[in-house]
Amino acid sequence: MKKKIGIVLLVIIALIAFRWGSGKFGEFMRAKMMGAMMTPKVRLSNVGEIEYKNEIEAPGRISAQYSVDLIARVDGYLQEKRFNEGDYVKKGQLLFIIEPQQYLIALNKAKADLATARAQAVKASKDFARSKELVAKDYIAKSTYDDTLAQRDVANANVKAAIAAVNDAKRNYNYTRITSPIDGRIGMLNVTEGNYVSSQSGALARVVSTNPIYVTYSVDSKQFANLRDSEIIPKDKKEQPISVEITLPDGTKYEHKGVEDFWDNQISQTTGTITLRATFKNPDNKLIPGDFVKVKVYSNKLNKKIAVPQDCVLQDSTGRYVYTVDKDSFARKKYIKVSNEYQKFWIVTSGLNLGDEIVSEGIVKVIADKPVVVLKDDEEVKLKDKK
Repeated sequence: MKKKIGIVLLVIIALIAFRWGSGKFGEFMRAKMMGAMMTPKVRLSNVGEIEYKNEIEAPGRISAQYSVDLIARVDGYLQEKRFNEGDYVKKGQLLFIIEPQQYLIALNKAKADLATARAQAVKASKDFARSKELVAKDYIAKSTYDDTLAQRDVANANVKAAIAAVNDAKRNYNYTRITSPIDGRIGMLNVTEGNYVSSQSGALARVVSTNPIYVTYSVDSKQFANLRDSEIIPKDKKEQPISVEITLPDGTKYEHKGVEDFWDNQISQTTGTITLRATFKNPDNKLIPGDFVKVKVYSNKLNKKIAVPQDCVLQDSTGRYVYTVDKDSFARKKYIKVSNEYQKFWIVTSGLNLGDEIVSEGIVKVIADKPVVVLKDDEEVKLKDKK
């Protein structure tokens, strides 16, 4: 009897052990299957090169090639203006007339004085010629000859002084007519007709040129060095000019390309930047001095650089990085340094070599130092695993 009871107990214990073992084995298999299902599936791609034209972007400001304040150079009442505010004016166009009467009178007097001086010079010259003949025959004293010589020289000097006075009077008279020194657009009138003006009155108005027109912008010293190294900025004026594009404040691209034609001769000690300038055609006067634009400058030379798609690059507090996969199928972070972006790529300066393999698909679920499943070319990454 006791033997039978012992056998039954052994069977019961065996059944319990089998059931427990089966449960644990099932849990183990389920955990293994879940782990396999949760392991990210990724695809690798080789790091390659792209050809691109180096470029920079910077905020810029439009400025006039010429900006001239119209200032009275003689005193008098502002008699007349010959333009409307905001007009486009031509070089030499009459803009203001300052009361000219007093200057005309001064000019006429100077001309009369010149005529008198010339007449006296003619008489003095004839007197000298006669005295020269007479002194040669000892008909007059040598001192008389010397007097006529001096009178002739004085008379000739008076003629020169009178000519200078006429020129000065003519200059002042011409200053009563203020003309535009450049082609451009005239601004607001600062002094109205009827007011007494002088050189102390300040600008009567301002004319700014509109075509061609400048766009200036600044970059720091490091950027400028990089630009010269990449030949965006020519090393001398003999090299091919650099093309420049601008985007207007409303987001539209300006239809005319400009030419980079100037960079300053020193770095600003205050801002640490250097000023550059491009010249643009402005036939429709669309560009207005003082307005802000976005500048984009392209190099003339195609560059070959290592590049990775931006979708493959992540960033943390240390910097930008990509994922690589080691021989044991573990994902590893690899930090890289980039110089700039081009289209949808980062240009890599260090951290990767040509031909290196990086994770290009399925990157969202990848965890550093955790295993991944590398798919072959004929296998697909689930859409939800893609970035």
